[in-house]
Amino acid sequence: MRRSILSTKRESKSYRFIMKDLEVVPDEMRAYRNGVAIDLVPRDITILEHLFQNRGRVVDRDSLFDVAWGLDYQPSSRSLDQHISQLRKRIEADPHQPEIIKTVHGAGYRFE
Repeated sequence: MRRSILSTKRESKSYRFIMKDLEVVPDEMRAYRNGVAIDLVPRDITILEHLFQNRGRVVDRDSLFDVAWGLDYQPSSRSLDQHISQLRKRIEADPHQPEIIKTVHGAGYRFE
């Protein structure tokens, strides 16, 4: 069933979502800002999609680890933070004042 859902998503050429001024196109493994392409990796897409689907809510670190690394992954405490930091450098207009992936100290991350 999971393959069927993924197949349906991938067959839909219009599957994309907007996060502020960033258009994320999972099928292309890219995001676009002002017509400029930003290459992404599968984990980036998974994280962005999970935050988008939970917009306005805090997504805790464990939830992001589960969806992006899998349930069996034993992460170091900093691997998620490092990945988010690198992702911000690519997708945020100003990584030092993020508008897309906001940190909620002591809780996780949020997209509003």
